[in-house]
Amino acid sequence: MKKCAVILAAGKGSKIFPYSTVRSKTTLKIAGKPLIRYNAEILAKLGCEEIVIVTNRTNSREIKDSLSGLPGIRFVELTDEDCALGTSDSFLQGTRMLSDTERILVLYGDTILAQGDLEALYHAPAVTALLQPLPETARNWIGASVENGVLSSIGAHARGDVITHRFAGFVLDVSALESIRETPEFFPDVKVGVAVPRERYLEAGLLNYMRNGCVHALECKEPFFDIDKPWHMLKANEYYCGSFCGELTQNELAEGAWISQNADVRGSVRLGKNSFIGDRVVIKGNLIAGDNTVIDNGAMIEGPVVIGDNTKITNYCKISGGSFIGSNSIVDHGAEFLGGMIMDKSYFYHYGEFYGAVGSYTDIGAATVCGTLRFDDRDTEHSVLGRKEIPGSYANAVYLGDYCRTGVNAIIMPGCKIGSYSVIGAGVILDKDIEEHSLIYVKQEQIVRTWGTEKYGW
Repeated sequence: MKKCAVILAAGKGSKIFPYSTVRSKTTLKIAGKPLIRYNAEILAKLGCEEIVIVTNRTNSREIKDSLSGLPGIRFVELTDEDCALGTSDSFLQGTRMLSDTERILVLYGDTILAQGDLEALYHAPAVTALLQPLPETARNWIGASVENGVLSSIGAHARGDVITHRFAGFVLDVSALESIRETPEFFPDVKVGVAVPRERYLEAGLLNYMRNGCVHALECKEPFFDIDKPWHMLKANEYYCGSFCGELTQNELAEGAWISQNADVRGSVRLGKNSFIGDRVVIKGNLIAGDNTVIDNGAMIEGPVVIGDNTKITNYCKISGGSFIGSNSIVDHGAEFLGGMIMDKSYFYHYGEFYGAVGSYTDIGAATVCGTLRFDDRDTEHSVLGRKEIPGSYANAVYLGDYCRTGVNAIIMPGCKIGSYSVIGAGVILDKDIEEHSLIYVKQEQIVRTWGTEKYGW
């Protein structure tokens, strides 16, 4: 039977603010690789003959670039109006590009599955749902309960403990398609008093199918990441930095790459073409760096760390384990990056200290620092589209959007999210989220008096 897949990548991803403004979140680089490429590469390796990516027309070009070089991929571009209808309609649009709908693998574009779990789903019978036991409250997810190897219920943002798993992917067939075409306008199975949007969800379509048929349940055996909010992004990034670097057992130096005899390397490194590790560099743990990247003059790196192409890490800066530093970036002169990710073409300099995520094309001014530990030792409560939530990890990280800059001596307190195209001025102490296109600066009252030699008794 022909193997076909549909990957849903048309959503706005607004919950991952501030990183949804200038991109599809499916193109975020997790440990140096675009998010959507993880599952697509595994499908290609498994021999999937047709892969249809359903995108929003606005983001289709960047998604295509993220998947360049992979075989058998085609795209369906939806308008904003079509995207607003829901994942059920997006999926059906994708199936129209397939030559065979007898058996369709369905994945979300903002997830990363381990190869073993995706392979198990790939060979599972129709109709099957791949699920992961809930890592956090059921109120945050559309999910399901499982009984005797099949789904017993599907619920959305449910109170209590009835919903035990969240969805990671599906195998569907023609019989399921008929039910999904009849997906209701509103999610039908929610607790009394729970508000729902007017949107047709793929999972609600499966509820129709369950009235007359069963959905087999397959549970993830390995880590699964659903990148819904910015802290999920950082958690996946830390895991895959460790995974990629963990594969190294010896140094791997591409053409033109070299390591100075005056460097202290206590681990294995992989260097791309023309990259080098210079004098007085200290590396503890494993490191991967791309092409034309310079690590020099006393830089201190605690692996696992992944660094992109054409990047400069130098002058006694420090980078902590689990970090990803994007391509065409600079970390210089005593700057300290305590974990997370710096996206492409960003600049971090002069005694700054940062923990969290820095968007692309962002300039962090001299001595900009982030609070990493609250005075009360608690995790910061976040607001996601106006709803309060305490993340299970990275709650006290700072999330700085794309095309931002900070002034000298700016202080950003734990958990702040700063929208893209914003400026945090010199001397600002920021303790709240900032919407995109914002300028924050200090209005300082000054006292000016005369002063001279007479003040010293002359």
